[in-house]
Amino acid sequence: NGVTSADSASTLFAYNALLELTGPDGKRMLPIEEFYTGPGKVALRHAELLTDIVITRENYEGFGGHYIKYAQRNAMDIATLGCAALCRLNREKDKIDDLRLAFGVAGPVPMRCKKTEEFACGQAITPELFRLAADAAEGEVHPRTSWRASKEFRLQLVHELSQRALKEAVRKAGGAVND
Repeated sequence: NGVTSADSASTLFAYNALLELTGPDGKRMLPIEEFYTGPGKVALRHAELLTDIVITRENYEGFGGHYIKYAQRNAMDIATLGCAALCRLNREKDKIDDLRLAFGVAGPVPMRCKKTEEFACGQAITPELFRLAADAAEGEVHPRTSWRASKEFRLQLVHELSQRALKEAVRKAGGAVND
């Protein structure tokens, strides 16, 4: 339905998911980044359905990932902010080889922080890296104020959750995190 708060959206962005859409004219594949066209809008054509989600091996093999949802309640609540971090480390497990950092409810559509990702690649795993990546992510998002949370609170969540998710993704990828 195109809502930016969908829990799966930010994780699927991090995995560079491909969506199979099926309709009267047959099937077509669409990168998830092209699926969301605006607030609450998606690229489905008349009578089309989402019939498959494809995550290719090169987008998951060797990666560690973590998703954090911040919501007012623990169950059955819409995300105030969702953050997915996916990383692959170098052979020595002391540097970021590849990073994907994606958010839901940090803008009008789910999004990746590509400048932050580029910055982190090749960087040593240090507490400073986590802080600098969080600073960079905060500068890339475009949250709004709604009845769920203010823009300022969402920016605070971006800063905090990006650090937490990235640390856990590094751990799951086999790296050591010194808090």
